[in-house]
Amino acid sequence: MLDPLPSSAQNITIDGVPLHQVDRSILRQRIIAIPQDVIFLPDGTSFKENLDPFGLCSEAECQSILQDLDLWSLVEKQGGLQAGLTPTNLSQGQKQLFSIARAVLRRRARSRQQAETGLHTTVRKSGVRESGGGILLLDEVSSSVDMETDRALRKVIDREFAGYTIIMISHRLEVVLDFDRVLVLDSGHLIEEGKPKDLARKENSRFRELLVAASQDGV
Repeated sequence: MLDPLPSSAQNITIDGVPLHQVDRSILRQRIIAIPQDVIFLPDGTSFKENLDPFGLCSEAECQSILQDLDLWSLVEKQGGLQAGLTPTNLSQGQKQLFSIARAVLRRRARSRQQAETGLHTTVRKSGVRESGGGILLLDEVSSSVDMETDRALRKVIDREFAGYTIIMISHRLEVVLDFDRVLVLDSGHLIEEGKPKDLARKENSRFRELLVAASQDGV
């Protein structure tokens, strides 16, 4: 979706607009993505710049989301938002929470800009619809964190991205049950789709088999 191939872009649409008609830089600005492997700026770049690389948010806003994710004490000990960040000093869970914080700040900045311009639901010349919602892509964001961190992470996502369309890749199936639709893939092929809770009750469902296996393994 962020970098569509010519062979597939014309088959993917957002609000009826084919992605191949939208500039890729616009897609990357409009769609918020949280990758499995967190990306940081070079060592020594400040916490503030890593959180808000485009300078759209105040230090107070940055501190607020860091406090929500229990990261502020860590940043404070390192010298505050203007101190240099060294990613190797962060655990994998802290890195993922930092990535969530960055996404939330993008969402808040976008909402503030929409409020300031009086923008609600209109189609811009770029071909991308601007509204109170949006699209959030999550790629295995909870794969490297413990269950407590995962719950905190999901709580923030539920609160901050209410109204967004969320597309998530996940192997933690208890998270998937809260979604409207699930697609089960095997070796890159779609083998089943439907409402997660319906599939969980359906006999001979591959999704149900995965749920049972996960519960037995304690995943």
